[in-house]
Amino acid sequence: MTTPPVLLASGYWDTQTGAPDSAPGAGKYRADNWTVPALVAIAALDSDGYDRHAGLIAILAGDTLFELAANDSQNYQAWTVATVTDQGSWVQFAVSVADQGSTFTPPGANQSRLLQALQVAPPPGEPPAAPPWVAWAPPLDPPTSGGLPYGQASAIADQCWMSSPHLCAALQWEAYAATLPPTPAVSAVSTGAQSVAYSPAAPTGSYGLAIQRAEWHRSFLTGGLVSVPLVKAPPTYVPALPWSSWWTVDQEPAP
Repeated sequence: MTTPPVLLASGYWDTQTGAPDSAPGAGKYRADNWTVPALVAIAALDSDGYDRHAGLIAILAGDTLFELAANDSQNYQAWTVATVTDQGSWVQFAVSVADQGSTFTPPGANQSRLLQALQVAPPPGEPPAAPPWVAWAPPLDPPTSGGLPYGQASAIADQCWMSSPHLCAALQWEAYAATLPPTPAVSAVSTGAQSVAYSPAAPTGSYGLAIQRAEWHRSFLTGGLVSVPLVKAPPTYVPALPWSSWWTVDQEPAP
């Protein structure tokens, strides 16, 4: 299961000269090397006077700190946290550089930077947070035995959740319905006191409910039936056969 990052702390601090093994001033942060830092000290108060201490000490080994310039989205550097030391009014981090933007420029002293801490690892003893598509998904296996296999649901989400959440959910519910035994369509139900008609006739049971949920999500889509992008296999993977005329339209027959 992929754990989505959680924003732990975000604020503006000003760079300050001095060793990162001593306290920076309020609203300041220090590094042992602005080009390739290995040790960073960040004041608990940011430059706007907001207390970011709780978020900073919630950072775990393996989490990510970003240093970003306000006027250039590619002027950034990402640090992977190795250790976190709470010093009360400031927090010290041992880090390694994980990534940087195409226009990254070491900030030097007295430069304002946006610092953001992203939680990559879940807190000790706590399960990882579920990705957002799980809220719209059918029963998943795991944890529900007999549900749609999690790997299959995740593959669908990787293809289309970001571009069309309703399409993602519709495809997942349809995939789940395909694992269930079909039920006959019912056009009317009579209890003796009253009768309920369905037009058109609708399947019942778990299969029917899955199909109805898929159709509900598809009702938010425009342009008719939609699927994930389809890719035609190259000739080396799909052999040409005498009766497969569709294959000979734009492909050479297999040797």
